[in-house]
Amino acid sequence: MTVTPRAVAPPIVMGSPEFAADPPAHYAWLRENAPVGQVRLDFGAFAQDVWVVSRYADCKAMLTDPRLRRSPFDGAAAGVEIPEHVRLVTSTLDMKDGAEHRRLRTLVISPFTPKRIELLGEQVRVLAGRQLDELGARGVDGPVDLRRDYALPVTYTVIAELVGVGDDDRPRFQRGVTALMGSGTREDWDAGLRELVAITRDLVARKRAEPGEDLVSGLIAAEEAGDRLDDTELLAMVFSLVTAGYETTYNLITNAVAALLEHPDQLGLLRSTPADGPLWRSAIEEVARCLPSITATRPATAMEDIEWHGQTVPAGASVIPLLAAANRDPEVFEDPERFDITRSPNPHLGFGHGVHFCLGANLARMEARVALQVLFERHPKLALAVDRSELALEPMPLWNRYRELPVHLG
Repeated sequence: MTVTPRAVAPPIVMGSPEFAADPPAHYAWLRENAPVGQVRLDFGAFAQDVWVVSRYADCKAMLTDPRLRRSPFDGAAAGVEIPEHVRLVTSTLDMKDGAEHRRLRTLVISPFTPKRIELLGEQVRVLAGRQLDELGARGVDGPVDLRRDYALPVTYTVIAELVGVGDDDRPRFQRGVTALMGSGTREDWDAGLRELVAITRDLVARKRAEPGEDLVSGLIAAEEAGDRLDDTELLAMVFSLVTAGYETTYNLITNAVAALLEHPDQLGLLRSTPADGPLWRSAIEEVARCLPSITATRPATAMEDIEWHGQTVPAGASVIPLLAAANRDPEVFEDPERFDITRSPNPHLGFGHGVHFCLGANLARMEARVALQVLFERHPKLALAVDRSELALEPMPLWNRYRELPVHLG
């Protein structure tokens, strides 16, 4: 993945068209000139200034630094009334610290073990094949948007089936996720959030009454030393599974296809190896390093003044580790701008590090690997329908998300 030198100058605005046009150049500028600095996150409807850390060693250290916390503010204790749908978002596992985080992770980790995830592989293979069959049955003539017509519906169907969303609720479920994950107004986001919370509440109520083999039923039954998830924790966990499992994975699939089509030598190497060979797993890790779906973790709050590289991050400030910048740090990765599916070792931070390492990493890896295998097996002549320079990332802070990925299936 070659980076064309581009002039970069402060202020850095993540979410601007300039940043989206060349994220690696901005990451390099930050590592070199402001390893601990401030940037603006521009979400369109709202924006905020945050501190960011961009070098590998600092990002890795930050993810285990007790001076930084995900959940420093207790609205109830402070007498602040928080709407239920916002309270559920802030009750998810990745917004907890310390003993509370360990308790929740222990309760919910069993559905995400590598062995259990691998058992789902055949189910994902069938779903991916079915989606390609539907594209064929439609008699699609001309370019196909791989993001919209393959990666998104495969991932959506997998997560819907995993959590037990029934056929009747799937259109409503998809509308809620689309609004929440879209780049529309703050009102659109709020409406999507409320819709998903309502769907999640209905789903949990049904699974309490009639448990099945899905993840929600498993979470309801989760028990460790007599402990169980309370209603808020359960709703928050299901909500986070839906949103994180949907958005991050379909973009990982899309990004992987884009990277492999841009590098035909790497794709040829991958195609020459068996589906159960280690190179397929290595390829997913390299995509997670070079073009991860999410480029940073959630903001943490400094609980005291923190000195870094001559900068003082004041107590109460929001701080974000730019994992995508760390993953291209030449102090750790040889020739870091090169896309190399044989890279080893590859200690990237694409799925985080420490206690907040992504709980769904194994699921995302498996889904992306199987979806790629099915796609390239069924369509060996798959090719981009536009010049690589015409592919554009959406100007969304902390995401690597293509607007579309037009391809010829061949």
